[in-house]
Amino acid sequence: MGVLQHIKRTVEADEGAGSVPTAIEAALHRLIGFELQFGPYAVAQLRVLAELIDLVTFGKGEDESSDELHRTLGAGLRLYIADTLGDPDEETAWIPTSLASVAESRRQANHIKRHEAITVVIGNPPYKEKAKGRGGWVEDRGPGLRAPLDDWQPPLEWGVGAHAKHLRNLYIYFWRWAAWKVFGGDPYRSGTDKSQLGDWTHRRGIVCFITVAGFLNGPGFQKMRADLRRDADEIWVIDCTPEGHQPPIKSRVFEGVQQPVCIVLASRRASADTATPARVRFRALPEGRREDKFVALADVALDDSGWEDAASDWQAPFRPVGPAEWIGYPALEDLFLYNGSGVMAGRTWVIAPDAQSLKDRWKRLVEEKDPKRKAELFHPHMNGDRTITKIVRESLAGHEHSSRSVDKDTSSGAAPIRYGFRSFDRQWIIPDNRLINRANPTLWDTYSNSQVYLTGLLAHSPGRGPALTVSGLIPDLHHYKGSFGGRAFPLWSDAAATQPNVSPQLLAELAAAYGREVAPEEEIAYVAAVAAHSGYVERFRQHLKQPGLRIPLTADSNLFAKAVEIGREVIWLHTFGERFNEGRPAGPPRVAQNEPTIPAEGALPKTLDAMPHELEYDAISRRLKIGTGFIANVSPEVWAYEVSGKRVLTQWWSYRRKDRSKPPMGDKRPPSELSNIQPDKWLPEYTTELLNVLRVLTRLVGLEPSQADILKRIVEGPTLDADILRATGALSDGSAEDTQEAEEESDVDL
Repeated sequence: MGVLQHIKRTVEADEGAGSVPTAIEAALHRLIGFELQFGPYAVAQLRVLAELIDLVTFGKGEDESSDELHRTLGAGLRLYIADTLGDPDEETAWIPTSLASVAESRRQANHIKRHEAITVVIGNPPYKEKAKGRGGWVEDRGPGLRAPLDDWQPPLEWGVGAHAKHLRNLYIYFWRWAAWKVFGGDPYRSGTDKSQLGDWTHRRGIVCFITVAGFLNGPGFQKMRADLRRDADEIWVIDCTPEGHQPPIKSRVFEGVQQPVCIVLASRRASADTATPARVRFRALPEGRREDKFVALADVALDDSGWEDAASDWQAPFRPVGPAEWIGYPALEDLFLYNGSGVMAGRTWVIAPDAQSLKDRWKRLVEEKDPKRKAELFHPHMNGDRTITKIVRESLAGHEHSSRSVDKDTSSGAAPIRYGFRSFDRQWIIPDNRLINRANPTLWDTYSNSQVYLTGLLAHSPGRGPALTVSGLIPDLHHYKGSFGGRAFPLWSDAAATQPNVSPQLLAELAAAYGREVAPEEEIAYVAAVAAHSGYVERFRQHLKQPGLRIPLTADSNLFAKAVEIGREVIWLHTFGERFNEGRPAGPPRVAQNEPTIPAEGALPKTLDAMPHELEYDAISRRLKIGTGFIANVSPEVWAYEVSGKRVLTQWWSYRRKDRSKPPMGDKRPPSELSNIQPDKWLPEYTTELLNVLRVLTRLVGLEPSQADILKRIVEGPTLDADILRATGALSDGSAEDTQEAEEESDVDL
């Protein structure tokens, strides 16, 4: 109703208050609203009528009844119970006779979709991930027919197909519908007399939505951005969440929305010049309270000086170009030939912090006699990838594989192996491809005791803590922080550790810059030194608001060597002493002085019942309190150590306490009951591993000043330019060769 208020203010200023009723009446016939559900439709109608009554008086006597006024105003309303995304040519779907008015409402809405030129679409579309099948006509027009959303699928040669699944979101469906209706799209319709439409593909208009902001820079939205640049003359973008993902609740323009939110206005003033991309201008609201943002938003004008130009490339993000030095650093994914998703198990029960629980869970499953109950325990995934009766012929490299389906298997099952579940949390997994939804065979095929994986976020911005972590074990899809997927960057492309996952040309360029040969292990160690610490995120915080990690490559051979030395220690620590351990003491890392330890008086409880649900920390005594026991010499920095905002110790503990259940997440189904099979006491191996984690974190905290210092020296000195490296063929253009869904959530998510 802000539109009508604007009309009233404008008419009052230009013509006087007496002209307002006529102007409002005229405007009503040009305002159209679609609502799918009865409840919101009724509420919207009442709110509109109330607003109209408040705005105007039609010049009749004081004795005019409220009912008559409602009828007068209501006659001009064009609100319809209709599915915006529904087929505009559909007229035959059955609706009960008792709902004839609904059928008529939909018929009129479809007539509008088919025949009326719409100049402006304004809205706040719903957000729903994994909404495949819910986009109606926009998403699927039927077998063999091209749908509007198909236009926004990125071409294969762009190399971002693994990210295109993010188009399957309700808000994207509404964006596509609005762009079709305002800017053109008649080829998707049939049975229409096109002479009634005029020149559909050369129209003026505006689309203005407030939605989540993933499409501003996500790689899967490149074709969407290119088409909007083609269809519009000008695009304005307002970042409503400069704080990044999961901002403080008081800063959110929509209190319940954790994702960054933006307002985007795409406008075409004249016939489209399809050869020239639209000018994209960007601004961010101030960080802080919601109320302050609303005040700032009220002062925004399209022609004021607060806008920055975004890149003009067709596929480029709808965000400003970063400073030259940041853009000049190579993207992390360009430093490796391959990056892929971690393992998406798809079911919680195949992963546990101890091996015996997995053996017990398998035994319980195969001994179940009731087929229906057995299938429930197996926990088939929602997309049907794995079921208890499915025969899976592909094995996981290095592990025995059964040719039988799980329901026919009576064996003791595959022996559990260690698994990179979360950063600094090594757990166990059953290496059976019949149980794992998306195993990512590349990771299994190339695994060895020499393999190293960097893990981090590319499609989302990291929070506090290191921007990357390291695993020597095959990593989980959510290894980095426990959610939002991420990517894994292996050191080696083969299990023999003879083929580096680094471009030979990059190693050659580094060798030329430093005057000596550079080994692939040095490259990954350098990256770990630069980005696997909190100083990287703090230094580049403003740049990292646009997702994507960049690595400054020093041109100084001495700085490179020093960074490699630090990075080797970082990888040794992250892998608990199992990688890059040449010349180092055998076994898990230890601390030379004030090592975290359990004194006699701090003995931990032996039962799970005596263990607390949450850990406590005493900063004065520097003790990690665990029930009646404690671990001494735990620094405040270790207690607070985070990976992208997730406290490592809190997350680690949540998988080993008595109640390991997670809060329900939306409409996600609960995990299999097999997950409840766990030890009935505190295991000594848990204590040993907790001490290992504390000692590793203690040493990492002590190493961070050196990492921050070397990063400072690198960025303040000469660096190798990404454009020059790319011209030599040294960069890989971010190949993501696996087809696994990188960001897909599983029921292992936190």
